[in-house]
Amino acid sequence: MYEKFKQAGKITGNALKKGISMVKEGVSYLDVAEEVEKFIKQNARMAFPVNISVNNIAAHYTPSSDDKEVFKYGDVVKVDVGAHIDGYIGDTAATVDIGNEHAKLVEAAEFALKNAISVVKAGVKISDIGKEIENTIASYGFRPIKNLQGHSIERFRLHAGLSIPNYFSESRARLKEGQIIAIEPFVTNGYGYVIDAGIGNIYQVKKKSSLTNEILRHFDGLPFAERWVKEIYGDKTEARLHFLTARRLVYSYRMLVDAKNGLVSQFEHTLLVTKDGCEILTER
Repeated sequence: MYEKFKQAGKITGNALKKGISMVKEGVSYLDVAEEVEKFIKQNARMAFPVNISVNNIAAHYTPSSDDKEVFKYGDVVKVDVGAHIDGYIGDTAATVDIGNEHAKLVEAAEFALKNAISVVKAGVKISDIGKEIENTIASYGFRPIKNLQGHSIERFRLHAGLSIPNYFSESRARLKEGQIIAIEPFVTNGYGYVIDAGIGNIYQVKKKSSLTNEILRHFDGLPFAERWVKEIYGDKTEARLHFLTARRLVYSYRMLVDAKNGLVSQFEHTLLVTKDGCEILTER
């Protein structure tokens, strides 16, 4: 199990490195997503579509098959990627500040993650991790996004039940040796909570059915992109997804944006909790 998590983490870290190196003014969202996913598919399997969340979008957006958007000067671009080996998942993210206009916002998320990792070990309280994240972010003059959290990871389960808030909470939960967790501080100069803001082009099967069996076989029951389903349904993709979501067989993830349209930065690593600390599995 450990070796597969480690292998998936290494591939995921390298995929993210490739992705963030491509994020430049004039480059299309779709090109970055497809290149990163191509890299992952050559080495592992997709754990979820590459999330490319720009400016006030915090999460749950991937380019559609006909997306025309390109990166612009001043954009704050979050790239979040995931790969798995036999269901053992790596999950990691980083932020690119095109033009270096928002360096402090980006640095706040990066150091919040670094400082959180420094306190991770078996027995540590979840609330202590959140406190470290929140204090770091506050020292830069920004807010954590309170309704986006880190999480535990288990085989074929990206969010496996344990939540790791990005702020000081009253959680009494403690980390256990051998746990796999993802810590992901989200930082904003806005409100500090995200709200739904339209289709993000990301879906997941919620009920097994003869109507969803083909999707389950293709995507391992994990989240998938609208553009991936075109390989199955072709020109009927839009109608098919509408049919399946209307019947609640498939769930449609919504874009998450800061409630006051503040800019958002994010960094994330997948970690193995050890007796005296942790091992970063998605180092790049």
